[in-house]
Amino acid sequence: MDGSKVGPLGIEAKDMDGGCWDYIFKKGAYPADCKVSEENLAKMRFEFEYWYPMDLRVSGKDLIRNHLTMCLYNHAAIWEDQKMMPRSIYCNGYMVLNNEKMSKSTGNFLTLGDCIDKFGVDATRVTLADAGDGLDDANFDTDVANSMILKLFTFEKWIQDKIKDNIPSGSVDFAASKAECGLWDTIFENAMNGAIEKTTVHYDEMKYKQVTKSAFFEL
Repeated sequence: MDGSKVGPLGIEAKDMDGGCWDYIFKKGAYPADCKVSEENLAKMRFEFEYWYPMDLRVSGKDLIRNHLTMCLYNHAAIWEDQKMMPRSIYCNGYMVLNNEKMSKSTGNFLTLGDCIDKFGVDATRVTLADAGDGLDDANFDTDVANSMILKLFTFEKWIQDKIKDNIPSGSVDFAASKAECGLWDTIFENAMNGAIEKTTVHYDEMKYKQVTKSAFFEL
């Protein structure tokens, strides 16, 4: 990152002047006196344009007045094209544990690794999603995590029992079943489609607490 180590294209930091950066970032013309081949600069431009414009930046609410504001200023200073501005910024609050500020000195503290070791990956994911979104502080509730272990175990057990008892080995052709679809089948399919639509909207809006509600609890 500091230019002390030559990258895969063999370009030295001293050879990257303003004209090179204009070519990469601003679709500028290839500089006449450039020490870097146009082929290599074109590769760098391609890599940059693959990631830009920035779709989303996620950060904490404490950085709104500094890093995130400067992010907008820097983009506006470099590009006049509005299309190069960040498309969205998402801010979140702090994480608290059982409605109390996390602190090593008080012992009210859990790392992500601790959560996984204690509650497992799936229960940790659901509990984090259920903790809350937006600028309000998200609360990781260990009671919710413990209850999710039981809920997920029961759910998995139910699925395994239904598969074992009702679905033969090998591929399954549902055409015959669909041909005899009754009222309750239609109601069930409608409920599934409704849950999918609501959950997709919540995912797109990064409302993960609502995701757990529409994709798991309600369903």
